[in-house]
Amino acid sequence: MEGTSMHAQVFEHSGEGIQCVFDNKKWVVCIKNWKPNNDVNQIQYLEVHYQTDEQFVLLSGKALLLAASRDEKGFDIDVIPMEQGKVYNVPQGTWYNTITQRDTKLVYVQDAGTAAAPGNSEYQDMSQEELAQVRSKAAALLK
Repeated sequence: MEGTSMHAQVFEHSGEGIQCVFDNKKWVVCIKNWKPNNDVNQIQYLEVHYQTDEQFVLLSGKALLLAASRDEKGFDIDVIPMEQGKVYNVPQGTWYNTITQRDTKLVYVQDAGTAAAPGNSEYQDMSQEELAQVRSKAAALLK
């Protein structure tokens, strides 16, 4: 388009926790840095989206993706070491969370209405036994 200048938008977030830096009403891009409740010693719960997927990319530091199914006996949790530059998709219906360290920086993408969609999201605390297993696996992987 002659005579029209297109400029890139640049977004960043260097503070603690999550900031959604881009939202075009179809999808959002969020930056997730370490925050206390994602620390290996303070992780408590898993989250699920019943209608939407979510994608994570590790930019720097170390992170673990918790991905789980749930039945009447509780959670069956995979502890997945994330590798920089790979895209991790959490399909709808999969319980998940991330364990991060102070130098961790993740980006994630999700549908714009994910948080606000009625009945889409749920949170559930892990049992003490599940937490002990997750923390034990995580401690070994984060060395």
